[in-house]
Formats: sequence, C-alpha cells, structure tokens
Amino acid sequence: MDSRLDHAYPSLPLIVSDNWDPIKDAVEEVYGVEYLPAHDGRGRPYSKSKFAPRPDLKYAQVVKVKDTHGNLEKIETRIIHGDPSDIKASLILSGSRSISTSSCERQNLSVRNYGKRFSRKTICFSKGGEYLASYIDIVQAWFNFIKTHRSLRIRNEDGSYTHRTPAMAQELADKPLKWEDILRWRCN
Repeated sequence: MDSRLDHAYPSLPLIVSDNWDPIKDAVEEVYGVEYLPAHDGRGRPYSKSKFAPRPDLKYAQVVKVKDTHGNLEKIETRIIHGDPSDIKASLILSGSRSISTSSCERQNLSVRNYGKRFSRKTICFSKGGEYLASYIDIVQAWFNFIKTHRSLRIRNEDGSYTHRTPAMAQELADKPLKWEDILRWRCN
C-alpha cells in the first residue's frame, strides 16, 4: 500500500462515490490496513485477511433515494470513513461547497465523448487492455495539458480572459502545450 501513495501529500484525498457497495469495498481494500482477524477458538480459523480503514481515510457517498416508481425523492450524503471536520476542510481546499460526484461524472463524460475506444459499436473499440491503457494516457495528456477549459479561465484587468488547462491551474505548466511539446517531453 505504501508504494501507491505520494509522500509529498501526507494525508489521503477525499474520496466521493455513489452508494454502490463494490466501490466501498474497493476503497477499504486499497486504502485500508490488512489484518487477519483473531480466532476465538470456536469453529474454523479465519483464512482470509480483512481490511480496516486507515485513520486518515476520508470517504463519503452520495445516495439517491427513489420512490417505488423509480422517481428521485431526495439526495442524501453519508460520511462512511473520516471525521466530518476533516471532510469539510478537504471540501474547502478543493473549492467544493458540498459532497458531490459532479467532478468525476464530468470527467467520465469527457472521456466517453472524446474516447471512441469505449464505444462498442465503433471501429476504434479496444478489446485489449494494453492499447486501452495507452489510449487513456494519451487522452489524459490531451485533456490536462492541451485542452483549455472554460471553467478554469481567469478574468484579466482589461476584461479579457486568460484561458487555462488543468495543468496550468495546478501550476504544472505555464501555457497550453502542443502535441509536439508532449511528444518531446523528457522524463527524469
């Protein structure tokens, strides 16, 4: 687990999902601490390890409550792991006002729109994982370093706007890159 973490950031990020149970299990497995439950002497001893959430794990869910006809009644938020004050602080740092899945849903929509390798009935559909992984890397590079996003623009003093990419917003780049810049990028 330790090898997966970026040690420049000591605590885990806020993770938000819908209330699909496999996501909760996956979050606990990836960001949890593995242990073998103690055997109390009765029955067969445990053979599978379990995962306990780390104390700094911040995980919340957005739950859509529907009536018997499938119509949306209300949207609830649940804090599954973490201190509510820590989660509120993470929301403030991220620029969000509430627990929601809108940013990851927007990212998924962009990937589906720009990535025809996910559409089954196209000539570009990827059956092999290796090509799909390479394609996702290319789409992420384009989305984060080349494509300017209207929501990230900054208003200048003269009333015009400076359009930015997500990499510019995170101060990883000082201008929108071109494909030539990315293809000539030298890794350290």
